[in-house]
Amino acid sequence: MKKLFATAVLCAAAGTPALAQPSVYYGAVDYGTINMSGPGSYSSPDALTASVGYVYQPNLRFEGGLTLVGSATATTPPSTARVSVSQTIVSAVAVGLLPINRDFSLFGKAGVGVHNGEINGLPDDLVLGFGGEFQINPTVSARAQYEILGKAKIPNSNDKADMTRLSIGAVVNF
Repeated sequence: MKKLFATAVLCAAAGTPALAQPSVYYGAVDYGTINMSGPGSYSSPDALTASVGYVYQPNLRFEGGLTLVGSATATTPPSTARVSVSQTIVSAVAVGLLPINRDFSLFGKAGVGVHNGEINGLPDDLVLGFGGEFQINPTVSARAQYEILGKAKIPNSNDKADMTRLSIGAVVNF
């Protein structure tokens, strides 16, 4: 019985450091409103992003996401007809973190996004952003961010609209 107890204690002690290792994968969901600007007038659709990420170093992450932008309408000169603008953006970004204290970090992100399956070329596909992340517990964090999502092509014209978003979200470490 003593040998069994000693073996169990040694196994538990050997497994404890593995439990203390930080998570290397995470998932995130962000929700916000898109602001479109350019020639003409635009509505402001909502947007939802689902992302997965990898913690490469404590202050550097890589994140891939899918952003679904709600339907927007646009009127671009010289036409007065309204057209529907819908976007889906697949993005890959690097995220750099600057810890302020144990629970709060500022972050910046930079990468590229593919709009509706088309590569428009830089700078149309650049994704840039910054924000803050508050750690609620070791598994869950809340974040707020401002992002530049590139340019949306307006149907039936050669015009493009700059897309920005202010959003809130949650990050879950696995």
